[in-house]
Amino acid sequence: MSVKKYCEQNNLDQDKVFLMALARGAGILPTVTAFTTYMTEIKDDRIVCTNDKLNVFNKEIPFSSFQRAEFGIGSGQLWLQCVVDGNEFVFCSPRKSWKSPAAKLLLEKIGEKTEILSMKEYEQYTGKLFFIYMFK
Repeated sequence: MSVKKYCEQNNLDQDKVFLMALARGAGILPTVTAFTTYMTEIKDDRIVCTNDKLNVFNKEIPFSSFQRAEFGIGSGQLWLQCVVDGNEFVFCSPRKSWKSPAAKLLLEKIGEKTEILSMKEYEQYTGKLFFIYMFK
């Protein structure tokens, strides 16, 4: 389901919902494949994650539990590699999602609790010269 459709069905602000593809983080959210997707609503003090197929509804992760965050690129994807309550929590999203107001809000909120390292990776991945950067 698209973010737009999800927001329409749940009466949510599209600028506060981020599509997260979880790679690692089973200690925090259930995963069944390498890219288990969650619709993630960004609140002032937490994210609220939902995956209808896994029957995970409104799983809250407080921003205060983020202890570390760093961007990295692998397999042509931009990954945010985090430590949340001592557990590894790694996710990516489509490039369009990383460029969205929701992504900027998510990074702002995480950045209030811990420094996000390698922001240069984010800037290059979301920048105009993305294709040149990816094939260097």
